[in-house]
Amino acid sequence: MKDKLVIHDLAAEGRLGVFDWEQAKPQPIWIDLELEIDVPQAAARDDVHATIDYGRLVTAVKQHVQRRPYRLLETLAEELAAVVLNEFLTPEVTVRVKKRALPGLDYAAVEITRRTAR
Repeated sequence: MKDKLVIHDLAAEGRLGVFDWEQAKPQPIWIDLELEIDVPQAAARDDVHATIDYGRLVTAVKQHVQRRPYRLLETLAEELAAVVLNEFLTPEVTVRVKKRALPGLDYAAVEITRRTAR
């Protein structure tokens, strides 16, 4: 069984969508992350350096969302997965990107799981 760090409904502001009105100003985007972590190692040391500092993780994800406009949920999800895998000590990440998309719909989302090549 894999241990996980779970971040649920991380709120970020970004330009995301295919229509001009979606790109005109930043809109709310919600991100869920699940990162594989080694809980026994971190717990034994009781040290943030033995695990993932989720404060730093949240900051990195928010900054990436604001970095540039995106047309597709898929593009943002892939880029966020790459950021997490490259910058944090995890062999696997699941990323779900959600946004309000259409009237009568709570949200639309894309979810992907990626692993490191290491």
